[in-house]
Amino acid sequence: MLTGLIRDARMHQLDPELAAREGVFALDSPAHRLFEVGLALIVMGAVFFLTGELFKRKGVSFLRRAASAGMAVLLALLSVNAFAVTVFGQDHPHHSGHSHAPGAAAAATPDQMAAAEKLLRDVRASLTRYMDVSAAEATGYRQTTPYRFLRWGPAHFHNYAYNRDDGLLDPRRPESLVYFKLPDGQVVLIGAMFLAPKGKGPRSGGSMTEWHVHDNLCITATGSVALSNAQGRCPPGAFFIGDAVEMMHVWIFNHPDGPFAHDMNAGAIKAALAQYGGR
Repeated sequence: MLTGLIRDARMHQLDPELAAREGVFALDSPAHRLFEVGLALIVMGAVFFLTGELFKRKGVSFLRRAASAGMAVLLALLSVNAFAVTVFGQDHPHHSGHSHAPGAAAAATPDQMAAAEKLLRDVRASLTRYMDVSAAEATGYRQTTPYRFLRWGPAHFHNYAYNRDDGLLDPRRPESLVYFKLPDGQVVLIGAMFLAPKGKGPRSGGSMTEWHVHDNLCITATGSVALSNAQGRCPPGAFFIGDAVEMMHVWIFNHPDGPFAHDMNAGAIKAALAQYGGR
């Protein structure tokens, strides 16, 4: 349990957005699995304590044996039930500080579907030059979020020159790229993220190309992304931008929620690992 707590604290320190994405007991989190194993060992130890000594000692009444056995069974059942409710009763994925931008609710028209498909084709064609992360860095992209699971997972790379130009939803100049670092160290490009002032993002694809906002975003002095606390205060040295900026992802891998899904949830992580041969 202590090992899991220490690792989880480290993961949250390196990834401020982690709490908004994971549940109380996330089965895909190594830190949470360690914590869960620790809890299971404690429960098992309590059960053996309640039953072991009673059945080894002589002269213990039947009533006391039955009471101890009943307490052990009740403890085991409560533990299994609590684990099931906590793990399987969570609302996944979590989106704290994350909401849809207004204006996209109705079903897409044929013209909007065609526009969304064209956008996807154009982005895929444009991103071929950035398949190698070093090529993106040579163009001016810089990593602004850590890899989600410390040594692997998705991370954003931002180009401030493209962010400051007047282009909106330009497939040739995405403001951010999303790379996925596999556990073996290989880094693959999985998508792009476009930015626009809130309410200004082009919506040619209708509900298929829906934008979203985060109401708790901060930017540090080094340009990395951070989150404000419950009182809206940013970490020292960072400034608050809140929901002034809206964004839209365009994924070039087989995202289970579609090429314009808002985030990389657990299902998307697994899909990326499966597609690129990671474990």
